[in-house]
Amino acid sequence: MKLPRTTILMYHRVGVAPNIEEGDYVVPTALFEDQMRLLAAHRRPVVSLVDVAEGRYPDRSVALTFDDGCDTDATVVAPVLRALGFTAAFFVSPALIGQDGRVSWAQLRALADDGFLVGSHGLDHALLDEVPAQELVRQIVESKQWLETRLDRPVSAISLPGGGGGERALSAAREAGYLLVLGSRPGRVRGPAGGGILPRLAVRRGHGLARFEAALEPRPFVLLGAALRYALLRSARRVLGTRAYGSLRLRWLLRPAPPGRS
Repeated sequence: MKLPRTTILMYHRVGVAPNIEEGDYVVPTALFEDQMRLLAAHRRPVVSLVDVAEGRYPDRSVALTFDDGCDTDATVVAPVLRALGFTAAFFVSPALIGQDGRVSWAQLRALADDGFLVGSHGLDHALLDEVPAQELVRQIVESKQWLETRLDRPVSAISLPGGGGGERALSAAREAGYLLVLGSRPGRVRGPAGGGILPRLAVRRGHGLARFEAALEPRPFVLLGAALRYALLRSARRVLGTRAYGSLRLRWLLRPAPPGRS
């Protein structure tokens, strides 16, 4: 029996220009709205991460996730999703909640009360492959405790900041009681989620509708291209350091268009 396949999409901020921290992960509002309308028009099933964990989803379905706890989760994303009847998961760093550009606790509770899944994105978004083992455990454990206390509900999923941490992070997350651990390595899920770090496909500001639609199909060349880009960027960040990498990446994004192009 052939197992169903699902694609977990990874978004970040929606609606503003790129910056050093977020780069091309900032998706314009109009593009995001068009992407969601495309899912609805094509009747692409949008499923929850709970469904993904249990393997209870139709083939070629999609799960929507949003990292970083951006204020646009509440002001832009959630209204669009509610209007279309879509579910989603929002991953936040509790130590950053309420800061400039981030959701407030009131907004986060409203998202949870509306049935959206709220998960951890580490305590303060420290990259887990850049911290000692003890700090890695603290980031994973305390973020869960903090969210559960403030939201008064269990937190069962974590998205690893920057997709880093590997087996150390996976082991610590399981020990802390997380059922789902999400990374940023490109790939698709087939059948029940299993015990590993779940792959996701990042959605970036340069992904027009045609490219977005192509990413939803189980085509090997799409995954290969995404995997090569992922490996290249992670290598660059390791060599340059996170801050220098972000600065160079932003300069590339904001470079003038070549003559003859708009």
